[in-house]
Amino acid sequence: MSIVELETRLLLALQQPLLAYSNIESFRQQMAASFQQSSLQHSAFFLGAQSATPGMAFLSGYQAALRCLDPLCPDDEFAAFCVSEKGIKKPWDMKTQLHRSESRWLLNGAKGFVMLLPNTIDRLYVVAKREDGGLSCVQLPADTKGLSVAESLNAPFIKDIPHAGILFDQVSIQDERVLTTTAHQHANKPFRYWEDVHVALAMAGWMLRQLSEIPEYEAVKALMMGKFCQLIENFEEHPDYYSLAGLDILDECHRLLDLESKKLAEKVLEVWQIDRLLLQMGFKIRQQIRIKLVNISGQ
Repeated sequence: MSIVELETRLLLALQQPLLAYSNIESFRQQMAASFQQSSLQHSAFFLGAQSATPGMAFLSGYQAALRCLDPLCPDDEFAAFCVSEKGIKKPWDMKTQLHRSESRWLLNGAKGFVMLLPNTIDRLYVVAKREDGGLSCVQLPADTKGLSVAESLNAPFIKDIPHAGILFDQVSIQDERVLTTTAHQHANKPFRYWEDVHVALAMAGWMLRQLSEIPEYEAVKALMMGKFCQLIENFEEHPDYYSLAGLDILDECHRLLDLESKKLAEKVLEVWQIDRLLLQMGFKIRQQIRIKLVNISGQ
């Protein structure tokens, strides 16, 4: 993608009203239109630039990342990837269970953090442990029988986006709704990557929208556009998982966002300083991934 193409997306976004969670149905319409017309990376940036808050920008990148997990996810549906469980640090220790029962599967357990639950979510992607110890990822409508809302794990950020925990009680899952039976390799691990890239792009769109009135805007825009185009180009070369070059670019993008955030208006900066914790959460894991990639490459 060229800088000119990214600038075009930004100009289109600047002509649209800012959307907060109170405008979530308008956001849904914009999301669906963008997914139908543009790449997921374009869409994350474009929707981020329409977002009134960093939380809404996160939602933009998150929804784009979910389409990497499942390209068949309908454009106008809000989805959530359900992995987190209270007290569980390793996927293999998760307590949400998937048991075979005649011609179907039964899902039981709980997840602690589901974005947009209870009122806005349409579709869930749930990672659960099978009786043989393997992990599967299943997809199901959010109004499926046997689901109920539970207390959420605590999160100190994105307070403007609702979330809750969820319980699964003998939820019936047909074979065609099993997205993958190798969920750690083909869902957990790559989703972290997809989310990192698309959320960074969405945050860049949000940041540029917020800085559009400062005197040095053109210089800031040129700098950010150049770096985030590199991120997109690297993603297009490595769409499935991190590369060493991609990790370097992603870290540079995060540093650039922090640097340019100092130019934000005071009240906006206060919100950013809280929600930026989202970007920091994956730093330790990315460093571990970097070490593994270095060892594999022999550098």
